[in-house]
Amino acid sequence: MVLIILSLWFFQISDVDLQIQNYFFDFSTKSWWIDRSEPVKKFIFYQFPKIIFAILILIILPLCIFSFINQKNKLANKKYDFLLIIIGLCLIPLIAGNVKKFTNIYCPNQLEIYGGNKPYVKIFDDYPIDFKQEKKGQCFPAGHAITGFSLYIFCFILYKKSQQIIVFLGVTILGWILGFYQILKGAHFISDTLIAMLLCLFLAQVITKIYRQKIINIKKLLIKNLV
Repeated sequence: MVLIILSLWFFQISDVDLQIQNYFFDFSTKSWWIDRSEPVKKFIFYQFPKIIFAILILIILPLCIFSFINQKNKLANKKYDFLLIIIGLCLIPLIAGNVKKFTNIYCPNQLEIYGGNKPYVKIFDDYPIDFKQEKKGQCFPAGHAITGFSLYIFCFILYKKSQQIIVFLGVTILGWILGFYQILKGAHFISDTLIAMLLCLFLAQVITKIYRQKIINIKKLLIKNLV
């Protein structure tokens, strides 16, 4: 949470977002480095990750159910880990993805400075008085990168530090690959992606902490009743 607050403060007092985004926009041709309608890149970096994410849930869900039903199977030892993954993969995108509905920030390609018709404001700024807003902006934090960053939940089912580091780095790289695709086509600022990353990591930690505490309490209750 501290990192989220510090990041919000940093981007509020600086122009780093614009300085970086300007580099990916050709002001003479009014175009971005990546054409958002280009089909191959769109499939690889936008549609395919969402398909894989859905398949991942469809694979883990039956494993989770089977591990609870068949207690004699080897998977039974991992049943609580499977359940945590399912909860994380569902709640993290749901919570983090819906935050952008309330922040009211537009995407770079919607802004006047990049050929759009919306004014540029920072997260804690007010829109100009003469700006008539017909529809709220929904670009902060970055929604698409959350698809990758949601996988941080896997870090919390591992008990070896080395494995946690490997998974953390892998998820971070994946999330930023998806994030930079959006940045290069003008769909997000770098701050949108950074906050999405930190928010997903924070949510994964909170969900895990609450989940583990609930599981401990349930086990204690069962033992008490059995005794």
